[in-house]
Amino acid sequence: MSDKKILEESVVNFFSGKKEYRSLSNFWENDIVLTINDTERTYESGEHCFHGEKYFRIGELCKDEKRRQVLISHGIKFIKPSVYINCAEAKKMGGKKGLSLTMEELALWDNISRVVQKEICDYKFRLYQEVRNDLLKSGNKLLIHPAMRCSEEKLETRIWEGKGVIRDGKVSVIGGNALGNLWTKLRINAVL
Repeated sequence: MSDKKILEESVVNFFSGKKEYRSLSNFWENDIVLTINDTERTYESGEHCFHGEKYFRIGELCKDEKRRQVLISHGIKFIKPSVYINCAEAKKMGGKKGLSLTMEELALWDNISRVVQKEICDYKFRLYQEVRNDLLKSGNKLLIHPAMRCSEEKLETRIWEGKGVIRDGKVSVIGGNALGNLWTKLRINAVL
């Protein structure tokens, strides 16, 4: 069997531009509602939520009141109705083009981000039948959130994305594939 065929039978690549399994992507535009400390925040997508929560949660932990307000004010921009009209804009404004984070804040976010993403995945799983259907349909295949237009060398440093490759006749994943891993754990632990 060819490497391509092995990958086709063993891996599900999910991203917003691909109709099948798109519900697993943060770019899938359906509301996400998180309740944090009795405060409910509604976002237009997982991407809006991921970046909005970044600024809220770092802001809530910030001891400098002025900086705290700057962070939370930026987080508010991601709440529905967001000033960022689509997921790509939300990603851009939650990243290097948006409000810059200090090295300390980035380290803090690195620890918090997986918790936030798990909350997003859990919410989508509970509320949306399409998500549950996609997980059921994926069977026991590896769930991979691919990095587009990224060399394998750069992919090694990616936390959220991955790429399925064949090494020594077996499927291996390059990159952290944290989003795919979260969905896989949810699928394993869920009664679909």
